[in-house]
Amino acid sequence: MTRLLRALALGLATVLVAVATLRWGGWWRVTEVRVLGAHHLPSESLTELTQIVSSANILRLDLRGIRDRFAAHPWVKDVSVRCHPLSRRVEIYIDEREPVGRVELEGGEAVWVDAEGVVLGPAEDALLVGVRGTGGRVSQKVAEAAQALEGSGFKAASFRFDGSDPGCVIAQLPGGAIARCGPIGKLPHVLVILTKLWEQHQAGLIDLSAYSEVDLRWEGQIILKPR
Repeated sequence: MTRLLRALALGLATVLVAVATLRWGGWWRVTEVRVLGAHHLPSESLTELTQIVSSANILRLDLRGIRDRFAAHPWVKDVSVRCHPLSRRVEIYIDEREPVGRVELEGGEAVWVDAEGVVLGPAEDALLVGVRGTGGRVSQKVAEAAQALEGSGFKAASFRFDGSDPGCVIAQLPGGAIARCGPIGKLPHVLVILTKLWEQHQAGLIDLSAYSEVDLRWEGQIILKPR
């Protein structure tokens, strides 16, 4: 009986030493990190984030800390982490935010935003300029306006939509005329009218260069002010 107890105690001690060695020693390190779902996340950011996991002891990984680090990046909407201790592989699943439009913030920085107004990263050739952003976001109405402009036929080289006054967006048209488009929340609807006007101008049916101002603020009305 004494020998059996000694054998059990020795076996338990051996198991505890083995577990401690694996958990606290350098024997059971991560050999592979797979990141799935990352399409827009900058490669340098991805490398920096995965280096946190690479070569770490897989039994001591702070999964919540890893999730928090990834989730702190503007492009990441949601993230989950799975560990496979036997294969020493870590899989990180990322749900990215999708860019819907470009805006130029007050101060001149052009950025991509998603449908919720989250600022994602640098951009070029924004049509909607002068908008306000706080805490890494713009308003959802601004995001919707930027998305509508993204799908329009207007190009930043010729057109400029000033959103510095959310109560009335001012569009600068080629030839010097301005278009008063009303509240930024109505811009997607007004763009339909402005697009038709511009198509008529290009077809020679109307000469917008003969007017100093196109007022689209009133429902069902287009007011043209001659130069």
